[in-house]
Amino acid sequence: MQARNHGAVSAAFSTAPETRPSTHAWQVAIVGAGFSGTALAIQLLKEATSAASARPMRITLVDPRPEIGAGVAYATRDYPYPLNVAAGQMSVDGSRPGDFLDYLKTQGIHAVPGDYLPRQVYGDYLRTRLAEARAAAPSNVECVHRRASAWQLRRNDDRWLLWLDDGTPLTADDVALALGNPPPAIPPELAHLAHSRRYISDPWSIGTLANQEDIGSVLLVGSGLTMIDAALRLAALRPRVRHIHVLSRHGLMPESQAATALPAIKPDVASALEAARGSTRRLVRAFRSLTATVGKAGGDWREVLGLARGQLAAQWRALDQTQRARFLRHARSSWEVNRHRVPAGPLGAVRSLARAGVLEVHAGRLEEASELEDSMEVIWRPRGATRTRAWLVDRIINCTGPERRAGRVADPLVQSLLSSGTIRADALSLGIDIADDGRPISRDGAPVDRLYYLGPWLRARDWEATAVPELREHAAGLARSLARRHLVESVQENLQEK
Repeated sequence: MQARNHGAVSAAFSTAPETRPSTHAWQVAIVGAGFSGTALAIQLLKEATSAASARPMRITLVDPRPEIGAGVAYATRDYPYPLNVAAGQMSVDGSRPGDFLDYLKTQGIHAVPGDYLPRQVYGDYLRTRLAEARAAAPSNVECVHRRASAWQLRRNDDRWLLWLDDGTPLTADDVALALGNPPPAIPPELAHLAHSRRYISDPWSIGTLANQEDIGSVLLVGSGLTMIDAALRLAALRPRVRHIHVLSRHGLMPESQAATALPAIKPDVASALEAARGSTRRLVRAFRSLTATVGKAGGDWREVLGLARGQLAAQWRALDQTQRARFLRHARSSWEVNRHRVPAGPLGAVRSLARAGVLEVHAGRLEEASELEDSMEVIWRPRGATRTRAWLVDRIINCTGPERRAGRVADPLVQSLLSSGTIRADALSLGIDIADDGRPISRDGAPVDRLYYLGPWLRARDWEATAVPELREHAAGLARSLARRHLVESVQENLQEK
């Protein structure tokens, strides 16, 4: 399923001219044009339109992909991977909750708020809204797509120099890092197989297996959201793929989104969480009590997590490092499968594969893997066991999810920023340290002026920071903050000229 104007909108940005801005133009560079970067550009354009400032502005989205708004999540692929969030919650603008549904109507796509659309349709939606915001902006405001990768960021007097992979610099007054999710880390036990054709580091490239004949059994390392997508894609290759092993520490698959509407039971979540504030143990008990109460009353336990959503960042910030580490050690796996759910249809399909004996989920630890002449031998240890077991598989696919540890991300820009001390990894390896206003905190503990971060590494500060409802609010808040600065500087510049 495709939106009709996909090609035209994509081309409009991939071929945007690199005109030289006015010497007094305010220049904003957004590194990354997935959801976060695109949402920020849209909000900045809207702020500029409403303010109608006389000072020129240039927004440059820096991303090597040809598609704006795609990123890893919403790229056009060879399989219609569904969104994990219902259409009614996917508006890019929080002030217009039904905006995505309105867009679907214009494309002749019938959908209701509870539907789960193909991800590439959402990418088309983001491109369309960006094109509309760009067209509505004043003539002295432009937004262009620079197809390049950013390798290094350096301060040059009162401005930033962003060096791109083509060797050219991009000058900016403000820089927003919207880097998205990095690729999954290679498990240490598989590092020596990184260049083997039997090891697949990119789970979105599974479709290439359709052209190969020696696929019998496959091991998926990881049992979360990425595994669900990989299993569905592999199932489409049957009978070429005959058996799928899934291995993770706890052997837990994501829970299902609600399949049917249940009575609305709304307990006093705010009071219960406030009473548990500052303690991981009390918070876990509060959630268990609330979900049990709702379930017994015939309601949907998922509603508790929805009602708690607006408080999660404050609750996380109220935990000290010891309490946060305790949560990550004891409650993280349970939280992930309950909070980050999948639509009932895809999860039901995967469970059907398990009932048919095609897919097996195992709880345990990968010990080692070695490449044989015509297969791979995998040694693993079941959870709680002392003896190891072995499999022979034809492919190993990394489904462990995005790398969370900034220090292990291979991106040259990230490594450059860490090396220079411009950003620093957080103490619990969840992302990077971010100030309340979105500025990264440097190695010396001070927020970096005129540099901002927007994306999943905000989990170090807020815990929940990977879904559209949270990220769109961060984008809108950052756009308002930047617009205020732009207005103040415009006034000051006009006064100086007078």
